[in-house]
Amino acid sequence: MSRVLVVEPHPEVRHALRVLLQRQHQAPLEVVGLLESLDSLPSTVERLQPDLVLIDWDLAATHPAALTAIHALRPRVTIVALGVQPELRQQALSTGADAFVSKSDPAERLLQALVALT
Repeated sequence: MSRVLVVEPHPEVRHALRVLLQRQHQAPLEVVGLLESLDSLPSTVERLQPDLVLIDWDLAATHPAALTAIHALRPRVTIVALGVQPELRQQALSTGADAFVSKSDPAERLLQALVALT
């Protein structure tokens, strides 16, 4: 079972992601934590030891060192960036994300990406 940490500033989106991940059956995923900001990200990654971090790209882009910090704490962690602007995909990937999924994509697209990465 892959342990997932969700980092998303919007409560409605954070809740929807949690429900989506808990109800899907394509891959065994366990949501182990929800964060609304990057403030406690390093300590949360260290404490929860997630296998996968699903992070809002707008949040991560303002602090690109956040992805580097995640990888420093958990070298084998998979990072999936979620963004509103699909044209930022390359920026996210070059900054350390393993995948980028647009928030305008259907939920199935996100699940397919997670299944492929787990």
